[in-house]
Amino acid sequence: MKMLSRTRNSAVRCLLLYHQQTASSKIYKRWKSNVVGFIGLGNMGIPMAKNLLKNGYQLIGYDISANRMEIFRQESHGSVQTGNTLQEVVANTEAVFTMLPECTHVLSAYSVLLESSKKNQVFIDCSTISPDTSKKVAEMVESKGCKFLGAPVSGGVVGAVNGTLTFMVGGDKDTLVAHQCLFNAMGSRTIYCGNHGSGLIAKICNNMILGMSTVAVAEAMNLGIKLGLDPKLFASVINTSSGRCWASEVNNPVPGALENNCPSNNEYKNGFKADLLLKDMNLGKTLANNSHVPIPLTDKTVEMYNALSSKGLGDKDFSVVYKYLKDL
Repeated sequence: MKMLSRTRNSAVRCLLLYHQQTASSKIYKRWKSNVVGFIGLGNMGIPMAKNLLKNGYQLIGYDISANRMEIFRQESHGSVQTGNTLQEVVANTEAVFTMLPECTHVLSAYSVLLESSKKNQVFIDCSTISPDTSKKVAEMVESKGCKFLGAPVSGGVVGAVNGTLTFMVGGDKDTLVAHQCLFNAMGSRTIYCGNHGSGLIAKICNNMILGMSTVAVAEAMNLGIKLGLDPKLFASVINTSSGRCWASEVNNPVPGALENNCPSNNEYKNGFKADLLLKDMNLGKTLANNSHVPIPLTDKTVEMYNALSSKGLGDKDFSVVYKYLKDL
């Protein structure tokens, strides 16, 4: 009888847990049956959209480039639709993600998207743009009775492919909670940063660190290799020592230093373009100048990426800074 009682108690606890989990997943189940739009099918956008597909979402993709849409269709083996216009995407979806390069692109896209929006439709912008631009877009969206989140990401192309991105979200917290399932399909962590624009402040400051740390790794490895150290050996030293960081361990700028798919092992292709990192760091400079905060290391890093870009390397992954230094 005691054993039976314990079994019943365990069953009750399991049932309660099941109901709690079910209650928290109702939104997930509801969103599973709806169609998601994804606008901006670049190096980050395509793998992010593909992870939505893998998690059971129907998808309509769009990019200004017909070639990028064709690549998306091919990589998705015909399991996606692509829209002919932005209006077509927004008219046939319940939630829309945007992943675009510049502030002007985002403003232009939303001015068109909102022509066909529906009340309570949710728009989630993952672009890295200025916090002020994101606030302006939020006002545009909310004036139409829709919902908006600014959700820039960290983790690079590798994180986008593996579904391990970190989302830094600014906006209404209840809206984030209601759509958490969408973020879970593409990332491993979602951090609520506060009001509109706050996620972008976190992202821009993070990318300032990313640029500086990549230059530091490239500079140190260039010196060590020129003095006779083997790249793999030196990378292993750094990655088990105090110099260890994402730029050394995941996205090492030296070809052959790591045995992974980082861009330096692929002629610096298919990564995060140096010109886009430069754009992000310039956003950081603007924030710092407006706030009267000194950023001497960021200033030097921006100088280096400006020089790199002028040499025609801006289209390569930003870790190409190692090649730039090596060739000086």
